[in-house]
Amino acid sequence: MKITSPADGALLGELAWFDVADVEPMVAAAREAFSTWRSVAPHARAAILRRAAAALDARAEELGNLHAAESGKVLGQAIGEVRGAAALIDANANLALTATGEVAPTGAVPRTERDLTIVERVPLGVVVCVIPFNFPVELTVEKAAAALAAGNVVIVKPPPQNPLATAETVAVLNEAGLPPGVLQLAPGGTDVAAALCSADGVDAVSLTGSVGAGVAVARATATTLRPLHLELGGNGAAIVLPGSGDLDGYLDHVTAETLAGRLLMNGQACAATKRVLAVGDTAGPLIDATAAERVAAQVGRAVADGGRLALGSGEADRAWFEPTVLAEVPADAAVAVDDEIFGPVVTVVPVPDVASAVAVANATSLRLTASVFGEGVGEMLAVAEQLDFGGVVVGGTNNYRPAVVPFGGVGLAGAGREGIGYAYEELTRTRFIAFRNLRPAPAVIPDAPPPEAGGHG
Repeated sequence: MKITSPADGALLGELAWFDVADVEPMVAAAREAFSTWRSVAPHARAAILRRAAAALDARAEELGNLHAAESGKVLGQAIGEVRGAAALIDANANLALTATGEVAPTGAVPRTERDLTIVERVPLGVVVCVIPFNFPVELTVEKAAAALAAGNVVIVKPPPQNPLATAETVAVLNEAGLPPGVLQLAPGGTDVAAALCSADGVDAVSLTGSVGAGVAVARATATTLRPLHLELGGNGAAIVLPGSGDLDGYLDHVTAETLAGRLLMNGQACAATKRVLAVGDTAGPLIDATAAERVAAQVGRAVADGGRLALGSGEADRAWFEPTVLAEVPADAAVAVDDEIFGPVVTVVPVPDVASAVAVANATSLRLTASVFGEGVGEMLAVAEQLDFGGVVVGGTNNYRPAVVPFGGVGLAGAGREGIGYAYEELTRTRFIAFRNLRPAPAVIPDAPPPEAGGHG
């Protein structure tokens, strides 16, 4: 498959494309590799990950340039993404060394007082990671490094639009010393992704993508009850409370934060600020030309629903779509509810009061992140606590994802959480091992009433 630049159509590289027939042998190779990798000492897994982190960081500018060229991402953002991915690998290497289980409190239950029960986290097995086009390097590492640290084996399905930087990232991990079959790359289309997610021998799926893709995977795997970690769409809302005093300074801050959050990856981010709910009166190319035409159609529908095109032409130019503001959008318009625009478009929805702002914000099924702007901390916190989202930011853009927070959504925004430690938990399961009657018999209190029945003798 030839990969071209969305900016000017220049040829950037080629990648061998897989088809559905390649899935079965790939999964078989992964299962064979898992039988050994799961038993590798955590310090040995960590050593490989640390080598990969150093190697990826050393190539940050090179791979950042490749990523920017194939995705249209601003160069500084692309290089930063690669450097951040290297740091994520290193953090998961540390997690491999420090993640521990616990001892269950069996002393709390009569007839198990003498037992010693260890609760540990064990790998799930073969994990399929389906990667989107907007943050492919970061999300490959977010999923794969956590899975590998825990002893899983991984098959990465890269985005078909821009797979080159992802392929290089997988190569860096393999070159650091991963045994054959532990980490595999499966370039291909949606048919390959569907076949991987539903294949026999796959133990879990971690997918970041559209709501449609997530629902399709859930349906295809329903009979297997396969663990699914889904990070899907988001129709993020920023509630702007009425200001007082230095109103110009307040609005400048709201505007700067909203633009920073909305235009990251040229507006193609799940956690971007897509709706601005104003209480009171009132970049680069997209991933391809099809995406730009889709955004133009959504803007047209918003205008037809009663919104006003306040900034921008509303028209696509190949893969380019200029930053756009839709003003006076009715609260029941599609873009104000579940029509997520994946492009540099800000939708402003005027509402009469705070209660209405909260109601409109929560009306979407895509509740990933939200934000609240105001001048009083107590007032903003009171609103934040009413927002039924995976995360809420007070006083800043809701496009907020430091690696140490549990990132994920509510409703159709997805299921599960990513972040250092959180992804590790999603890609492992608990297992207890009980040693019966290992502890000495407990002391008996004279004349004490007999314990209530409990446990299973």
